Amino acid sequence: MGFLSNLFKKEKEVYSPVDYNRVFDNTVIDGIPVERLDIGLLNVPTGQIIVCDPLVFSDAQPFTKTVAPGKYPVTIYIAKTPDAGDRYAVACLEIKPGRAEKWVLALTKGQDTSQLKNEGDYFGFPVDAGLGGFLDSQTAAVYDKFLDDFQKNNPNSNIYDDFFAAEFKKNAADQDDPNDIGDWVNFTFPGTDLNITMFHSGYGDGMYPAYWGTTNDEEIVSLVIDFMVLFGEW
Repeated sequence: MGFLSNLFKKEKEVYSPVDYNRVFDNTVIDGIPVERLDIGLLNVPTGQIIVCDPLVFSDAQPFTKTVAPGKYPVTIYIAKTPDAGDRYAVACLEIKPGRAEKWVLALTKGQDTSQLKNEGDYFGFPVDAGLGGFLDSQTAAVYDKFLDDFQKNNPNSNIYDDFFAAEFKKNAADQDDPNDIGDWVNFTFPGTDLNITMFHSGYGDGMYPAYWGTTNDEEIVSLVIDFMVLFGEW
């Protein structure tokens, strides 16, 4: 009975202390202007979503919750901070229209919420190249091959400097400003309809959580990444 009870034990849900509806509903939060940026759709053919730093993603795993396959809009909420300029604060993958009533920590296989002892503790994904992103688990395999092929064909090259930098530059606000290198990419892999979104991660490297926005009936409305810009380290 002990084995069976553990096998079917429901994982304790961990909730964000932040209601991200504040971000979606307001243009100013605690005196900081917030600007919305739509960066297009993400193709999610399997319903299994990965959140990661897309330049150091090799061991990233999909979340245990899944969504219906489809194409979903990605929106960035930019905090126009007084001291550090524009910072990407929250990224949202909108699964369906509606209002989330709770924000549940997104988990990957093997993450045990009983290990989170203190209020505000979370499992997150590591950022080591200053970027975050959404992609489907099927896309992850295509991306992995894309990276391998690029390295084989360009052994002395760097995937960001020698490929993605030009893709980011396409989305620079001022194409004529050499210092405006662009802050985001929605890149479709050649010969496929699979894409990956990449965007700057708040103040840079760190460990960042993702939360499912759900109704009280457990219906998934959205998936958000919090880059700890607007609400800090709780």
